[in-house]
Amino acid sequence: MRLVHQLSLLLIATALAAVAAVAGLVVWNLRTGFSDYLQAQDGEHLARLTEAAERDLALRGAMPEDWRPVLRSWLEAARIVGPRGPQADAPPLGGRGDGRPPPPRRDPSNFGPRIMVLAADGSTPLTGRPEMLERPGQTRAVRLNGQTAVVLRLAERAGPAEGVDASFLHRQHTGLAAVAGGVLVVALVLARLLAVRWARPLAEAQLAARRIAAGEFDVRLPAPRAGGASEIAALHGDINAMAQALSLLEGSRRRWIAELSHELRTPLAVLRGEMEALVDGIRPLGPPALASLQEEVRRLSRLVEDFHLLATSELRALPCEFEQVAPAALVQAAVERIAPRARALGLAVEAPLPQVLPAARWDAERISQLLANLLENSLRYTEVPGRLRVTARALDAAIEIRLDDTPPGVPEGDLVRLFDPLYRADPSRSRAFGGAGLGLAIAKTIAQAHGGRLHAEPSPLGGLAMVLALPLQPDGVQR
Repeated sequence: MRLVHQLSLLLIATALAAVAAVAGLVVWNLRTGFSDYLQAQDGEHLARLTEAAERDLALRGAMPEDWRPVLRSWLEAARIVGPRGPQADAPPLGGRGDGRPPPPRRDPSNFGPRIMVLAADGSTPLTGRPEMLERPGQTRAVRLNGQTAVVLRLAERAGPAEGVDASFLHRQHTGLAAVAGGVLVVALVLARLLAVRWARPLAEAQLAARRIAAGEFDVRLPAPRAGGASEIAALHGDINAMAQALSLLEGSRRRWIAELSHELRTPLAVLRGEMEALVDGIRPLGPPALASLQEEVRRLSRLVEDFHLLATSELRALPCEFEQVAPAALVQAAVERIAPRARALGLAVEAPLPQVLPAARWDAERISQLLANLLENSLRYTEVPGRLRVTARALDAAIEIRLDDTPPGVPEGDLVRLFDPLYRADPSRSRAFGGAGLGLAIAKTIAQAHGGRLHAEPSPLGGLAMVLALPLQPDGVQR
């Protein structure tokens, strides 16, 4: 079943349950209240009938032998006598005053057939329908000279209402049914409109997800109309963000493959050229030729190892062997290894490091590789004459290591991309300076494996600053 149908049925069922509950409550309340009203009305009629009977017996002065005409006369008198006494033009009891019986009157509440006259003991019927004794009812004592002469008993109605009262209840029930039907029709229309309004953007999202899964990363969903569900708008935004991220990832993958093939082609081309020269006899086979071949093989091996390291970090966490290390000694050793090359290139190295830093649990070999990559990057791209400054400090439960160099710098828009594999900021940091563009990507991978952060920012010296923050105890590493 489609979502639009499920939503329609759900909304219709909810409206139906609400209407049924309200209608049931109204009908129950109406019937209960109306029954109370009818009982009160019966009590009022019975009281009026009792008053008429007592007046009639007082006029008669004795108990009659035949109670049927007497009861009929009482009923006629009770219909004429109002709650405040006899009407001004009311005929005397028993007729119109001319000897003729009173005209028959309509009994909408079926009052007469429910009346019985019982003896003073309240159980012996004198007149009325005997079957009325089986129904519950109300009783009133008719007194003559202070003594109970007879008892009037009014049985309850057979149903909740009869005659005009039944007609009134029927009209109320019909009105409730009409209102319930109208509400259900309106609920059906609104449920359909609302379900379609919700289902359409969801169907668009489903189609866009299928197209993205098929490789169409340029798919973008339009923003939902104003007044729509915020969750659907957020879903469209997430799908668009996913499509954009996948598009960037696909572009990066293609660029990665192109750059990788280019980086591997260069040392292979050199190797092939030198080997062809040796085969053709253009270059004699000797220690210089073998050393050149060995250097190209070493360069190719290092490139392959770097690619393997990055690929491993993408597939799973970079394997590290954590041990207790002295951060100050690691930084000092990295600076001392790079200092001779820096001086040979005409660069000054400053390392105002503190004597003592808190001990940490790091992979010493990986951290040494990270620091070497950062220092190598500065050596390769800092203009001569220039200088490098390395500082370190304890920062809460972490160590912050900062490497600043002199110009050239890097545009702010390229600072984040410096850590992308094979990326070089042109023109100041181009391939002409050497390297495969993997050093900073590997450095960031090692930092992340230690639970740290590595970012680039403009340096106060005018060049580039690399800021490394490593926790003393990486998460998940036992002490």
